Amino acid sequence: MSLPESPNISTANTDPSELDSKLGNDPKLKSKERDRLAKIRAQFDRAPYPRQALEAQPTPLNRYQHCLVTAYHRRYQKLIDTQGMRILDVGCGSGYGSLTLALANPGTTVVGVDLSPASIDLAQKRMDHYGFGDRSRFEVLSLENLDQLLPEKFDYINCDELLYLQPDPAVGLAAMKTVLADDGIIRTNLHNRLQRAYFFRAQELFHLMGLMDGNPGEMEVEVVRELFEALRNSTLLKKATWSSGKADIEEYFMMNYLFHGDRGFTVPEMLDCTERAELDWVSMVGWQSWCIEDLLRDPDDMPAFLAMGLSMASEGEKLHIHDLLASEHRLLDFWCGHPEANREFLGVEEWEPHHWQTARVALNPQINNEKFKAGLREAVTGFNDLQMRRFFNVIWGMETISGAIVIGLIPLLDGAKTFAELVDYWKKVCPIDSVSLAPTTTEQASAPLRYLLTELAKWGYVLPEQMD
Repeated sequence: MSLPESPNISTANTDPSELDSKLGNDPKLKSKERDRLAKIRAQFDRAPYPRQALEAQPTPLNRYQHCLVTAYHRRYQKLIDTQGMRILDVGCGSGYGSLTLALANPGTTVVGVDLSPASIDLAQKRMDHYGFGDRSRFEVLSLENLDQLLPEKFDYINCDELLYLQPDPAVGLAAMKTVLADDGIIRTNLHNRLQRAYFFRAQELFHLMGLMDGNPGEMEVEVVRELFEALRNSTLLKKATWSSGKADIEEYFMMNYLFHGDRGFTVPEMLDCTERAELDWVSMVGWQSWCIEDLLRDPDDMPAFLAMGLSMASEGEKLHIHDLLASEHRLLDFWCGHPEANREFLGVEEWEPHHWQTARVALNPQINNEKFKAGLREAVTGFNDLQMRRFFNVIWGMETISGAIVIGLIPLLDGAKTFAELVDYWKKVCPIDSVSLAPTTTEQASAPLRYLLTELAKWGYVLPEQMD
């Protein structure tokens, strides 16, 4: 079943008082901003985003990125139960992200808000279609007016593909902060100026051509399509942005070439927005793909000057260096939360053996599914390496886990276990040292488990925590 056609609803009636408080008394600035917001609303009313059919299922990677358990572990190095948690989906659009949040976080309630009445209508239909109607609610509400939801507070706020459309993203972050629970987390993103540089050039071109004076539609899309098809393949703008495989996808044109209000940001600007909103930046959502060492032909032979610089660089500076080198991420996708003075904890990669003795470990719930369980058991019984890419379609992380140690994950299929429990299991299935034929000692069982869990924790496959 496809999404129903959207009604032609006008949402250009921006509240003047809402703009007055943010733009001062400059009438020209207010008029320009009203026009910008009206065009953005009209664009999404005409074509709610994303245009996913009702029966479309979120991918495993979508679910992983929306998993509260992962976000809370990055923030607090603690395991949580999502039952009873409240999620706010700001700029929910057609509700595909809201559905993903509900599926990835069992037992949660999802509240979605958006400027577009057409989008809100589709979002509710989508959640009803999947049986989440009793655990979801949708309202037509702007980001700036989130305080109207008070006294409601949310454990997790998702704001996807919206913040970069705001006049000042820091103001949008501050608005979300007002309805964020004390230990809550915000997941949001900004368009990456470096990665999307050529799309911004294309948008400037189509502004110049008058294609974005109003609300772009089929005619404007066809004009853009004809232009790119007429250009030589070697023409820089075509070479950098055009995809013949997407030539018939109107959404691709609307969200790239003809996108009203689109703006890009750098890593330093992202961090500045977070700081001005008086929030703590926590982590990139896809932190695994921001590793500078992965850009080198031989990570063990890093140029001395680069190695010295990285040793003195802050986390933000390292991210900026990666972006300047690779510029491969369309979104600067990150988590943030209320400032906390006592959030410091020792990273798992720095744990000493005694830290493991007071730890428990769980598989990431987005990995611990029936397909992975069957694959792990098959690898163990067949004495084979575990091919992680079969179960988790990402470009980062460990491709395989050695069959010699993969058996250590079996107890985690039934839920979180203490490290001591994992060691006891190892000693039962490997009771004899294969070299000396002496009984396996606790340390002989602990060493490979520490290595395995440390490596998997680096990529977010397992989530260790220190027990109180």
